[in-house]
Order: sequence, then C-alpha cells, then structure tokens
Amino acid sequence: MEPRGAQGCRPTGLANKFGKGVEMKRLASLLAIAALVATACTSSSSSGTTAPGASVTAAPPGASASAATSAAPVNGGTLVAALDGDMDKADPSLVSDGNSLYVAAQVVQGLVGLKPGTISEMVPVLASALPTVSADGKTYTFKLRTGIKFHDGSPFNAAAVKFNYDRWKNFPAGELRDADYYFGAVFGGFGADSNLVSVDAPDDTTVVFTFKTPLSNFLISQTLQVFGIQSPTALAKDKADTTPLKDNRYAQGVGESMVGTGPFKFKEWVIGDHVTLVKNPDYWDAANAAHLDTLVFKANLKDSTAKLQALQSGAVDFAETIAPADVKTAKDSNLSVIDRGQSCNLGYLGLNQTVGGTPTIYADKNVRLAVAQALNKPQYITSLYAGQGIVPQSWMPPATTGFKAETIPGYDVQKAKAALAASGLSGDKLKIDLYYPSNVVRPYMPDPATEAQAIAADLTAIGFTVSLKTEGWKEGYVTHATTGKFSMFLFGWTCDWAGADNFLYTAFFGYQDGKPNAQFGWKNDAANAAMLAALQAPSVDAANQSWGQVQDLLAADLPTVPIVDSTPPGAYTSKVHGFVGAGNAIEYFNTVWIQ
Repeated sequence: MEPRGAQGCRPTGLANKFGKGVEMKRLASLLAIAALVATACTSSSSSGTTAPGASVTAAPPGASASAATSAAPVNGGTLVAALDGDMDKADPSLVSDGNSLYVAAQVVQGLVGLKPGTISEMVPVLASALPTVSADGKTYTFKLRTGIKFHDGSPFNAAAVKFNYDRWKNFPAGELRDADYYFGAVFGGFGADSNLVSVDAPDDTTVVFTFKTPLSNFLISQTLQVFGIQSPTALAKDKADTTPLKDNRYAQGVGESMVGTGPFKFKEWVIGDHVTLVKNPDYWDAANAAHLDTLVFKANLKDSTAKLQALQSGAVDFAETIAPADVKTAKDSNLSVIDRGQSCNLGYLGLNQTVGGTPTIYADKNVRLAVAQALNKPQYITSLYAGQGIVPQSWMPPATTGFKAETIPGYDVQKAKAALAASGLSGDKLKIDLYYPSNVVRPYMPDPATEAQAIAADLTAIGFTVSLKTEGWKEGYVTHATTGKFSMFLFGWTCDWAGADNFLYTAFFGYQDGKPNAQFGWKNDAANAAMLAALQAPSVDAANQSWGQVQDLLAADLPTVPIVDSTPPGAYTSKVHGFVGAGNAIEYFNTVWIQ
C-alpha cells in the first residue's frame, strides 16, 4: 500500500512540483478537515476517545474476524511478522517507504492518528483533543496529554513537538531535505519557502501552528508516521542530522533510533533480515499497552509464495500481504486472511495524450471511450484479484473523502468497436504499445504481466494491434511512466491519506508548473481551477461541490481508465488474535496477542 515504497513509490520529480503558495504539493482532504474542525471546535477533552491501537471489543470497519474475540488477551511471547521488504531508514522522518512506516507505526506517535480499521477517522493521540482552528484556517492550537515520556525517559511536552517540527522545517538543502519528502510536500517547502510560519509552545501543554495560507491537508497528513514526535534528547545525542546519511547512526539504526512514545520500543535492525521491537513497559496508555513482549519484522521474504510457505511451516506468524491468487491456498491451510475493509487505492490504465510534445491517438476522446468500453474489468477482478476489489465509480475509492459516484463506461464490445470506428483511425494508426512493469507486485496490480495480456486481448478484439512492452519497476518504469514517456501503461496509486486531493490533484491531474501533468497530458483548465478551489474552500459544502465538479469533468472526458479499487489481503496463523486490518496499511500491533 502506497505511500510508501514497499508497495508503491513516490513519483519522481515531485519535490518541487507545485512551488509556493496555493499550488502546494500534497494538499489533502479539505473535506475531512472541515468536518473535523467542527468537531475540534466543540471538543474540550478526549476522555471518550481511544488512541490508535486501542483495544477493541467488537470488530470495527476493516477489522479481521479475530479482532473481536470473547477470550481475554494473553500477555507475553514473540510474534514474527513478514514485511514486503526491508526498512529504508530507522528515522521515520526521513522515509517514504511502506516497510519503514509499517514498523514506525508501532514505535512513534504523532499529535493525531487514525482510528484502527479506518482510513480517515481521526482521533487525538499525543494531543488531548483535536485542535481548535482559527476562523481564517491559518492557526491550529493543540492541547497535549500530560505525563508522557519518550522511550529514553525524557519528557514529552510542547517543547518536544516544537523541536521536531523546527528540525524538519530547517533541514538544509541536500540529503536531509531530499529524504524528508513529506514535510516538503505537505508544507510546500523548507525554511522560508515553507507555508509553516511557526510552531510555538507558549506552555508545556500547548502547541500553536501558524501558516501563511490555509493548509487544508494539515491535520489528516499528520497521521503519517513521518510526523511522529521523537525524543529531542535522543536525536541530539546520536547526531540524527548527520550527513551523509550512510554515516548517520540514528538513521541507520546503530545507535538510539526511532525513540518515540509508542507501545513498542526499537531494539535492533539487522539490515536485509529483520527489525526487532520490544514492549514498552512504561507506555503512557496503560489500558492499551502491548500484549506481546517482542515483535519481529522479517524483511527477507519478498514474494507471496515464500511468505505463504513460512506461514504454513510456522516460521512466521503473520504476513502483511499475500497475493490474491494465494488466498484460497491460505484458507485451505487454516490461515486467517486479513480483511482490510475499505480500499484506499486505484489501479488504472494510463493514457497519455501527448508524448514528447506530439499528440497521441489518445488525444481523441473516441479512442479513449473505445479503450474504456473494451476492458472487461469484472473479469480482471475475478481472475487476477480473487474478487478482492471492486470496479471503480470514480478516480478514487468510495471511502475517500470527497468521493462522488460517476457513470464510467463499462464493458461493451460493440460500443467499443463503434467508438473506435468513429475515430476514423485504421491500419497502422491502431498499432499501439502497452507498457507494464516487471519485478514488482502492487496492491492495485498483483500480476502486471497477466493483467497486461488480458487487456491486450480485449483491445485486440475491438481492432487494435497491441505490442506488449515491459521495464523493471525500479529500473526505469516508474520514471518513464511518471515523466510522460509512455502512451499507454499500467499504474496505480495507494493513498497517503484518504482525501480526494491525494488522488485527483496530487497523484493524477494537478498541473505542474502551470502545465498539465506530463504523465497523462490531460489539459483541462476548468478541472485544475476546480481542484484549487476545493483545496482552499471555506466550507465543506463548497469543497464537496468543487471536488464533485472535478469528477464530473473526468467522467465526461475519460483521460484514463480506472480498473480496480482493491483491498490487498494478508494472512496470519491461528495463534494470532486481535489484529485489526486497514485499507491504508496503518495498522497497530499493541492489540495483538498470541496463544
């Protein structure tokens, strides 16, 4: 599950995508924030709200079947969990890959988080309540919980929060800024370029954020573990800002690393093999302390077959993901399959209307319509996703804030042939290349080669002549797709946060430097203007209206073809209890116990 390189990747060249002012990269979920602001302004305490990872007595949305259990949890023991790959760094503020963030979710905590099993339901964590927000949307004031200590015993307070945000904002140009992708993305840059004017700590329990312009993505973006608050004492002690990063003890996990406030503490990282966490015996939320003594994340089981065999043999207890094709085998092996509930991704067939400055055949809407009607998406979902997905109704999954159901042309061979005939193209004009990635599996694309073959067969059936082409995911595919080198290609996106902007504006169609995104070449000034209006809307109704307008324009013009909103499966053995899955892979293990 993207963000987050183990399941996805950050598109290249985005660090300076939108520049300053309103066109800041990664502006997110205004709609969610507007609703939350209303809650925050009437909320004075968090006495009725549990932090992420709180124990559950009934399965919440997205929870696995065993999350609701009548048996009393058992304390102790070691759980071994298979990740999709290794961590990148042991400093969560310097990563954007899924493996690092999956581990960090157990160790570091931010001011706010997501309710377990949900993709957008916000709860206060280190903050004692959701913030109050000024009428102009430029000032957020948090009250903090008291009596919390970092894993090194130093106190958590407003000064620690300020230290962390000031640290990120003031990273110098070079490796630190380059690694701290999300700060630059959310806040529009570093130093004086940042939209974050200041973080003030007027007393130990109050933190005030001030922005140049309203920042609608602020609150929900802070649920990412990259914004987890770490011990200023530990960061200073191990010189966490050392460059080059290969010599940075904190980032490399060879000193005190990942020193947060969470229910687990970082113990060791053996690069290429495993990460070990241990229970935090002094966790501030005693009612929701970890049951496990030790949590080991294995990093060397990189394909579904290996993970499935390890589960069957008992070598591991839990696998973050398995291939949809392995779900039946897992169930036949008496393994529990994780139900992640609400999808937070979109797999699509990319169509680029301009490659190298030259219009392609996909600049013709008739051709795009023909392609959309040629694809047998229900069959793909049945055969390639084992039914773990739905046919999209928009360019984002239904649980995303700002979603509007649209009528997207469905599978109809005769209509597809008619649309292609209406384009007037024939012969060599209908010879096309379809690119797909190799050496990769993604939640929205579990078997790229087979999916590409199925799509090629469907397109051939209506009159195209298709040449399949592939490149290694890391060896060039991502760069070439996102910089506009391919005319037709398989790709997708998993949410950073479940907001309409994170799909429509950031991932897909937001203009770059005033020009259409080179990945698709879709020029629609009205859609771009509506996206900017949504990002700055003064109310949830106004924002909903603008995001709806964008989706109406997309449905009318079909710049790309949505294929699937998937819910990637994982699996665990019968000894595992209390796990709560989530479609965005923000999942917590303090509720988990083994027996």
